[in-house]
Amino acid sequence: MFEITKDMLLSMKRNFDARVIGQDVIADLSHNPGEGGAATVTQVQLEENGNKLRGLFEFTPFGVDAVRNKGFVYLSPEYSDDYEQNEAPFNRFGATLTGVALTPRPVIKNQERIALSESQEDDTPTFFTDRITRILNEEKIVMKEFLKKLREALQAKNLAEAMITQLCETFEKAAEPLATDDLRRALMENFIVTGENLAKQLAELPAGSAAPVIQLSVAGPAGLDEAGVRKLLADQQAEQTRQLAETKQKRETLVGIFTKALADAKLEGLTDDERKELSAAADLITAEMTEDQVRKLAETQIALGNRMGANKKLASMGYRGPAGQVHITMDSSNEVKSLQEEVDKRLYDRMPAHRRYALSNGAPIEANKIIVEEALALYDQQNGRRLHEEYQAHKRLAAGDSLVSDVAVPAIFERTVVREALYQLVGLGLCDVGTDTFSTVAQIPYSYRDTGAAGASAARKYEGQPIARAAVKQALEEARPIPQKLAFEVSDELRYLVGNGQINFDIVAENARNAARIIGEDTETLIFDEHLNAADQYNAAAVTNEAVATADGTKTIFVLDNFPVVRPKKVYDLQGNQVGSTLYPITVTVNSVAIDEWAPGVSAGMYYVMNHNLGEISFVDETGALTAPTNTHAIVASYSYATNVYKWDSDLGSLAVADKYDEFLYRFGLRKTAIEDRAYMANVAAMSGTLRTQIEQAKQFGANFKRPGTDLMTDGNLGRIKDVPAFRSYAPGLAMGDVRTVIGERGTVRFRMLKPWTLGELENQKDSNGRFTGKKEAYGDQFVVVHTPTLLKGALTSMVVYSATARVDRAS
Repeated sequence: MFEITKDMLLSMKRNFDARVIGQDVIADLSHNPGEGGAATVTQVQLEENGNKLRGLFEFTPFGVDAVRNKGFVYLSPEYSDDYEQNEAPFNRFGATLTGVALTPRPVIKNQERIALSESQEDDTPTFFTDRITRILNEEKIVMKEFLKKLREALQAKNLAEAMITQLCETFEKAAEPLATDDLRRALMENFIVTGENLAKQLAELPAGSAAPVIQLSVAGPAGLDEAGVRKLLADQQAEQTRQLAETKQKRETLVGIFTKALADAKLEGLTDDERKELSAAADLITAEMTEDQVRKLAETQIALGNRMGANKKLASMGYRGPAGQVHITMDSSNEVKSLQEEVDKRLYDRMPAHRRYALSNGAPIEANKIIVEEALALYDQQNGRRLHEEYQAHKRLAAGDSLVSDVAVPAIFERTVVREALYQLVGLGLCDVGTDTFSTVAQIPYSYRDTGAAGASAARKYEGQPIARAAVKQALEEARPIPQKLAFEVSDELRYLVGNGQINFDIVAENARNAARIIGEDTETLIFDEHLNAADQYNAAAVTNEAVATADGTKTIFVLDNFPVVRPKKVYDLQGNQVGSTLYPITVTVNSVAIDEWAPGVSAGMYYVMNHNLGEISFVDETGALTAPTNTHAIVASYSYATNVYKWDSDLGSLAVADKYDEFLYRFGLRKTAIEDRAYMANVAAMSGTLRTQIEQAKQFGANFKRPGTDLMTDGNLGRIKDVPAFRSYAPGLAMGDVRTVIGERGTVRFRMLKPWTLGELENQKDSNGRFTGKKEAYGDQFVVVHTPTLLKGALTSMVVYSATARVDRAS
């Protein structure tokens, strides 16, 4: 599909006459100049209406033979939309005819066949189509009409015949090179004005005076004599050349500003090819741009260069960038920002902070900003088109409302939930965080201290002694994505989050808050539980067929010889199939019959429930109610227990409460030292708020007994213990409960966002009778990796608080 306009044809005519291509326009056969020239274009003209270009061709014998004997009877023009001279780049001349081809099968259909007519001057033929022959004949007729009208008008002014003839001849010569009949008509009218001026001069002359010399300096560009018309064309070409030179100079100045800005930025970590790639944006600069626009373009390229350098640095550390085609651009990221600001204003202007950030005690966690921005960038890449469409609708509708689909929750709502959930997660501050591409298996890079290699003393070697190798190694470990899938009842307010109409945004904000809290609690649970499980798995010891007890028909809870019990670890693929065997398995038998672990919805029977922290087995029925095994039945268990732990007995004995909890702080300090002895830094602790409240009874927290490094300051959200920041999570149901604390090095556990949370298509909700409720239902999913590299689990340890007097076989 192409279009040739009248302005393009005028440009072709102007550039042909000015010979801007620097040579004759030659016709060849089928656009193959290597076979020779078939004709030379000697003149081009526009038809009277300016919609078609016609020309005169001088044929070679080669061309005549092609037309007469080989069927090359149609034309195919070659032109440039904006011709640029090779010798002067950036000098552009607009549409320019560069060649013509004779062809038996033209792209432009409905042409008339070429017909040849013989020249009267020599044997070289000139071809005319029937159409051109007719046009040239019509041109002669039109010119005769102009001359006739001019003569009649001059005769009406009573001018002498000699003057009339001189004016008509001058007009005919001046009009011949003009492109259109409109210009010729204007020239004719100005010659009539010239005749009127001559008549006035003659009438004012005294009797017997000589006739005036004819001066054709009439007003208007078309009212010129032949020399004047030619001078006008030359002046126009000179002006065009001047303007092109001025445009070139301005563009070169702007390119210089752009190039200097990139050079001053001193981008680091980029190759010469990458720098050239950034500099190639100079091709986008035009003379019409302002200096501010050029500087903004430079800022964009500098920002891109900084990201490229950062990505290369991350890649060298084992981090992978986004795969596939990234949709988000600078403009679209601004769209998302604008849309997000509008939604935030509507959702949260009237919501108090303690409700908005329920999981983080009423304030976003500033330390989570990096992972929040990375996760939102990942979300924007995966949902860029939806966000763009919502922004366009947002602009179209009044009052900032945006129209969204009836079959999907708005992407900007999902994005808000992702942000709100991540900003509240205390556990993210304990992890090594980032994003990764979604795949069946994630590769987790890490480094570890090889205790068998060079240590501090091993670095001292003398002449002739072997030098020990460095003690830090790089490694990769595979981890499986963890799906987080939750179903939601979605109200109409949520469906029309930014829809047209009067929407109760308080209800929408409540939906967003609830969704963020549910997703956040699940993610927080994964992170805190992983810290505890990784600590327990380090140097875990296995027990086979421990004789736990012999049931007496009354007891429902039985204690193991060892605790805490390591939780079984199972890994699943995306289809829910277990990958590999279960690590740290637990088996319980009663009377030599294996007992399954209880879970909601099981069939009738007896099941066991394991309190992993305290090493206690409870027996329950299918409803979860405690039940006693049959009298005399032997209870046997196989399991693994944690050795990387200090078990602290909370029984007071003869000690006062404050003195007892001073002992806890002493044991806490010893666990910190155990981490440091393994060449790690003990700089984070996790526990429940309840346990922290108990610990605060220690004398060391009192003003009169305060010791350095142990206080209630908000270094962690629970303060510091032995100079270790302590944190709690507000998510319920954590594995550590109120009896465990984990101590270790921050960043040991890896958290990777693979797919931020999104909702699927909405479906109509029905009640138990199958009737519609006027609401929608949908489920959302998110995929993350929460993983501790095996060789780093020694960076974590734990304590368990228990009562020796209470930890006995019992009935309840």
